Amino acid sequence: MNVLSAFQNDLFLSEEEKQTGFWVQDNLHIAHALSPLYASFQLPAMTYGTKHGFETLKLPIYQFVVKLADGKMYQQNIPFPGDVTDRLKEHQEAVKPLLPRLKPRLYEYVDEVFLPFYTEVKRNAERSLSLKEAEEKVKELHDFYKKAWQLHFEIVMPRNDLGMVLEELYGNLTGDTNTAYVYDLLEGVMNKSLESDQALWELTDTVKHSGPLKQAFTEQKSEEIEANLLGTAEGREFLKNLQSFLNEYGYRSANSHEFIDETWVENPLHALSIIAGYVRKDYDFKKNYEDVVKKREESYRDVLAKMPECEEKEQFKLFYGWALEAWGLDEDHHFYIDAMLPATARLFLLNVGTLLADHQVIHQPQDIFHFYYDELLGVLKEPVASHELIDNRKQEFEENRHKKTPPAYGTPPQTGEDPLLERVFGKMGPPEVDETQKIFKGSAASRGVYTGVVKIISDPSQFSKLEQGDILVCETTAPAWTTLFSLAGAIVTNAGGILSHAGTVAREYKLPAVLGTKVAMDLLKDGDVITVDGTNGVVTIEQQ
Repeated sequence: MNVLSAFQNDLFLSEEEKQTGFWVQDNLHIAHALSPLYASFQLPAMTYGTKHGFETLKLPIYQFVVKLADGKMYQQNIPFPGDVTDRLKEHQEAVKPLLPRLKPRLYEYVDEVFLPFYTEVKRNAERSLSLKEAEEKVKELHDFYKKAWQLHFEIVMPRNDLGMVLEELYGNLTGDTNTAYVYDLLEGVMNKSLESDQALWELTDTVKHSGPLKQAFTEQKSEEIEANLLGTAEGREFLKNLQSFLNEYGYRSANSHEFIDETWVENPLHALSIIAGYVRKDYDFKKNYEDVVKKREESYRDVLAKMPECEEKEQFKLFYGWALEAWGLDEDHHFYIDAMLPATARLFLLNVGTLLADHQVIHQPQDIFHFYYDELLGVLKEPVASHELIDNRKQEFEENRHKKTPPAYGTPPQTGEDPLLERVFGKMGPPEVDETQKIFKGSAASRGVYTGVVKIISDPSQFSKLEQGDILVCETTAPAWTTLFSLAGAIVTNAGGILSHAGTVAREYKLPAVLGTKVAMDLLKDGDVITVDGTNGVVTIEQQ
């Protein structure tokens, strides 16, 4: 039996905690098994960041405590210990001055805190380090993770207040009980995910209008594309432009929340494979985006025309203007914090891994990700061969990746549903399945009805399975999955609500979406034909 250190003991969910608390696996944000080193950074940062960020915003919840079980992240919500009514009033006062400038506030933090730190991390990724220097820089990174995740929650949470205020005003002014319609009025807002996809389509258009480039992409395997591009002047110019794209948008990986996955900036094959898929498709990003903006503007005018002239209508217009400016915040903060922080950290940690390999502590730089944080500090202080430990950890990591884990531990608290949590995470309670009718339900996240063929995408390694018009069925999506939305005909997920990434981006691409079904991945398989009713949140199995 392994004896856990004090640090590791605090990281893991104990058997006693499983029985005495209520711990939910967060499949919406981090559905995959975590490497030991990433868990060592992310989990303490979230526990710390929510406690201090929630206090800054005076939120009516004390903190999220996150722990590890079988490689998966489980979360417990700690309620605010005082009077919740008074706390809500404090919260409203705390966020009131923030609401008019949520996006400028994000970019102040990006320019003044995040990008300067990333510049330093990249510098340390490229220079030779002594063991002592590496130890100090690893500690600095661990400390910054806590600061980053406190800012993460301070930046993100107020946007939710804007949405809930808009819903209330909309309902009062129109009498419409479907107050979530306000989110249809916030489509067509450029963000870093859409910006990245737009840039990929622009590169694709370059390929489509060049014979030599098109040949390189359409007649070669993905692994051979780069070599063939290097063989022509046009190809070399294209790779130069691609590198500019990667320097701007390449600090991300397949799962975002992980160190172990290769980033786009390390290997152009990730972007080249997407472009190769896009070359075979017929899609006009610019026109489709302009259509979404036009539809949003028309819908907004129609809504205003239905509202009576009163002070509350002026309030709606004011808050709507703030929300429209801020609505790209969800994707933008993910780009600069959730994705870019681990991506830049990975490059630095690989450099530390090279140092440890040189000292015969590990066989290869990537082995570093199978240490826990305290173990890493230990071998930097006193280099000791750790090959057997790393081999065992690799085996454990692979087992965790394929292990079926419980969605929750403990007994749910007897509280009513929180409408905001439902918007983000989806409906609480058991799945809604009618075997007789061959239907199952979820959150109606993006309007429309579409019938098509199912493609189950379990992880980014399966992206190439999705053909134009297929229905994307998955656990959840993250910004790295945005490239699939211009190919899919509809979206169905196990996890998430209308304000999750899948819901937000599905509305941008006008794809019917039913989210948070809990059972789609179990009930469906590749080749099934289903109808996705994103207006009513119903999936009908037509043929299996």
